[in-house]
Amino acid sequence: MDSHQDKYAAFVEHPRFGRGPHFTGLKPDLLQVTFHWHSPKSCRIPGTAITADLTRQTAATLAVTHYFDAERTCEDCGRPFIFFAQEQKHWYEELGFGLDSNCVRCVPCRKRQQGISRLRERYEELFHVPARTVAENFEFADCCLTLVEQGVFHKRQTERVRMLLNRVRDDRHDDVKYKELATRLQVIENQTGQYGDAQIV
Repeated sequence: MDSHQDKYAAFVEHPRFGRGPHFTGLKPDLLQVTFHWHSPKSCRIPGTAITADLTRQTAATLAVTHYFDAERTCEDCGRPFIFFAQEQKHWYEELGFGLDSNCVRCVPCRKRQQGISRLRERYEELFHVPARTVAENFEFADCCLTLVEQGVFHKRQTERVRMLLNRVRDDRHDDVKYKELATRLQVIENQTGQYGDAQIV
């Protein structure tokens, strides 16, 4: 294993670009290059430059002429990863992200964050449904428990789930989904000692 491969062996793998840098051999004249403010020399990987298409970037005070693979540390999991030059080109020229947008999470943590955002949106939608069906109540409880398990909601939110399950307990006591939600609720409550010996049965 060469020194480059060895250095990046512990980096989070990108599903498309892999772990290690992509060397292009392009060596732009540094006197004519404009870098990202969030890609200082200390994190840029030499030899990985690709040319930017300035006409496709959103308007900015200073355009970026070249993208470089850049080393990052995920702010969620703390693991190192590479924000690839090709990925930057996609962000800033295809998706229309502003040049001030920065990549602060690795791909798995980005996907987790996106999933949480969708879950919160669905939770809010269900919260405002005036007369939820049993299936919607189960989905609402599922959203709430998942957000508690992910550390997004405070564990006190389990009180809402308990109320929902107690409301349908007599009719749904043997329902598989009911049992699964009740078990998850009990695990959280046991961890926090929120209800002592009280149980949903």
